[in-house]
Amino acid sequence: MSSFSPFIVKLYWGGQVSFVNGVIICDESTLTSSFFVRYDSMSYVELVDTIYNHVQLDRNSYSLKLVLYYTFQGVHASSYLSDEEGVSMLYFLAANEVNYFGQIFVSQVPKVTIQHESFMELMRGFSAPQSNDYEVGASTYTNLENPTLDQHIDDEEDLNSLNSESENGDTEDSEVPPSDDDSGDEVILPQSSEEYNSGIYQGFPTGPVEAYDEVAELRTAELPDFDNEDQMDIWNPESNQIRVGMFFHSKKEVVNAVLSWNVACNREVIVTETRKTCWRAKCYTKAPKYNEPLPNTPPCRWAASACLKKNQHMWQLTKWVAAHNCYGTVQRNNNRCLRSKDVAFHISSAVQADISFPVKQVKVLIKDLLHVDITYSKAWLGRRIAIENIFGSWDSNFNELPMYIKALKASNRGTVVEWLHHPHGSSQCATFKYVFWVFKPSIDAFHLCQPFISVDGTHLKGPYRSKLLIAVSKNANNYILPVAYAIVDEETNESWAWFFMMFREHVVNETMGPLCVISDRHAGIVNAMTSLEGWMEPNAYHRFCLRHVRSNLMKRFKSASLKKLCWAIGSTTQARKYMAAVAQMKIINEDAWLYLNNIPKTHWTLRYDRGHRRWGNLTTNISESLNNALRDARLLPIKACIDYTFQKDVSQYVKHTEIAINCQTALPPRMWSVFNNRDRRAQDHRVFKYDHVEETYRVTSRMETNDYGGNDYTVEFKRKKCTCRKWQMERFPCSHAIAVCRHRNGLPNEIVDSRYYTSTYRQQYSGHYHPLPHKDLWRGAGWCIQGDPSKVTTLRGRRRARRMHNEMDVHYPDEPRHYKCGLCKETGHNRKSCPYRNQ
Repeated sequence: MSSFSPFIVKLYWGGQVSFVNGVIICDESTLTSSFFVRYDSMSYVELVDTIYNHVQLDRNSYSLKLVLYYTFQGVHASSYLSDEEGVSMLYFLAANEVNYFGQIFVSQVPKVTIQHESFMELMRGFSAPQSNDYEVGASTYTNLENPTLDQHIDDEEDLNSLNSESENGDTEDSEVPPSDDDSGDEVILPQSSEEYNSGIYQGFPTGPVEAYDEVAELRTAELPDFDNEDQMDIWNPESNQIRVGMFFHSKKEVVNAVLSWNVACNREVIVTETRKTCWRAKCYTKAPKYNEPLPNTPPCRWAASACLKKNQHMWQLTKWVAAHNCYGTVQRNNNRCLRSKDVAFHISSAVQADISFPVKQVKVLIKDLLHVDITYSKAWLGRRIAIENIFGSWDSNFNELPMYIKALKASNRGTVVEWLHHPHGSSQCATFKYVFWVFKPSIDAFHLCQPFISVDGTHLKGPYRSKLLIAVSKNANNYILPVAYAIVDEETNESWAWFFMMFREHVVNETMGPLCVISDRHAGIVNAMTSLEGWMEPNAYHRFCLRHVRSNLMKRFKSASLKKLCWAIGSTTQARKYMAAVAQMKIINEDAWLYLNNIPKTHWTLRYDRGHRRWGNLTTNISESLNNALRDARLLPIKACIDYTFQKDVSQYVKHTEIAINCQTALPPRMWSVFNNRDRRAQDHRVFKYDHVEETYRVTSRMETNDYGGNDYTVEFKRKKCTCRKWQMERFPCSHAIAVCRHRNGLPNEIVDSRYYTSTYRQQYSGHYHPLPHKDLWRGAGWCIQGDPSKVTTLRGRRRARRMHNEMDVHYPDEPRHYKCGLCKETGHNRKSCPYRNQ
């Protein structure tokens, strides 16, 4: 075949294997191995020889039974591999399936089988023999009192000698010399076919069983049947007691058991040999680089060896010294035997409960469990390995991602997932670049929200460089509503433009009116809002986060007074307060005001927010709060990250559904509390009616004792306006509007926007989420995806990240610093001069 491409064949043997929906499911005792088929000229005999080598079986003792599991055109099936036609089918599947790899289950059929119980039953009633050999069918029995026969029956040399003895022992008077371990007893064989056909030679005793001492002796000398694991000395990880001859299911179990035992003994070891079939270790005092601090001391005699037993497909401890006779090599209680993968094993349950389990807590937990101090790097790497063990690596997540997305969309109709792949990916396997997803209940809830979103991006941690983009809004109860997510390679003009295009196409509803976007001043967001069709004014409006504007100002002008004035200028809605703050800033530093004045005022001040597009929202705090809530997801690979957002949205959706159903007030609980607080302040206002037709009122606030208050405000009740500008900006009544409403004997729902109603709140959370089926039931998506190799970090160990400092980390010369004592936490002195120091 000219178009033949090499493919992998994976073998399974030694355990229980099933094939469900195109996925191999095997138990813990199943062994696996893989090899490449590089040429299409491999014959069936060559394939069988290769399999014999991988499963490590003797072809003279065992025959193989091969079952090929495969999926062709969406149909899952299996077939026996017994001849050249089966190999041809293997090549056909490799040539016609994308990313094909063969899956073969290997079962072994012994050619020589010794069944002790049936043989002893056969021996009952035999009379004195003249020969020690007897052959029945394909099984040969020789010298049954030799207990070493079963241990070596699979060795080729013993098997050949056994067959030669059987061939030469066909005369009546021939005798076989007993072995060194032979007790000299003889086995009685029948003299003729008539005697054999009579009942006494067919295993039926002619007298009481207790009278046959030979049978009892055979039973005492009989080796245990290791096919029954209940009779084997198998290692128990809970007790971790180790003995010579103990069996382990894998080499990994042997290594973990030995190292854990040494950690408990506060000792260290060095591995002297490690192969596929053998593993040996000695005390670390025998390491070449070890310098003995105590001269003239005897060397430590501790050692351990284990090897693979082909017959049982298990590892057996062949050498074990139960104690060290050295002083030990552990320094600073940091044991070399405790590896990062061992740390991952011990913290798995804690990491599964809290993905962001702090590294410092990892060190504390290992200290409490094992009484060992570990370095920060070992704790960090152990946590990373634990996360990969629980949620998979980035590569495995990319492999499962198409099937997961298909199952997610099938279970939750209306869920949107959009991809953008790298152009250099192949037609068979795409290369990941961007993915955008949004859930149907979130889309429906957003259509009833305030028409604004807060967008932000954050780093994903791990070996794959990527960013998580989010869009957030507020529900009727003024809580955070997650709307849309995306994972991109970097925050660039291209990635933000693609995110906004997907959001416009799949989320935005034209009935909501023009949408307002609040963000920082990232160049990618600014470029998208000024160049994309559908996101420019008047279709959409862009506003800057006031906190980010203030941070940019503080990078240039470090002054606490300017910091406060910047916030006062951007957050006030009244003209007199705005002009007073601007005048004061010009006096302190006119360059600072010129810097702010160069930024369009409509983008960062409430005073000049034309059309009140911000709905009173000053910052991107809601998107940054969601980023903080998703901080655990930042540690996860891509499929687990998407699933984490799904589970997080479900939990929040259920929470708000319960609140909405149990709400008994006209407004949701949080907004009802805001209304009541403003209503209490409204009771101190004085209301004067000025125009009956236009419904214009003058409202005077209460005069405070510090000469504040007593301000006059004009309320146009019909137009829903107040000179404080809060009513028209938030679409929620200020205390002045509530005072007028009470003066008119009106109801609260007359002056509150419908987006704050309890009925709207219930409608927002009237959708449904559905759980995904079990992973084994996911169906193939018909395509695959891989990560971009250029985005994989090559640095070893923990990535050195540093928090980006902002104005909160800066000390301003005009702002006094107040130091606290490290002992009593009071100001005015330090630790050295603390009056409680010597108490």
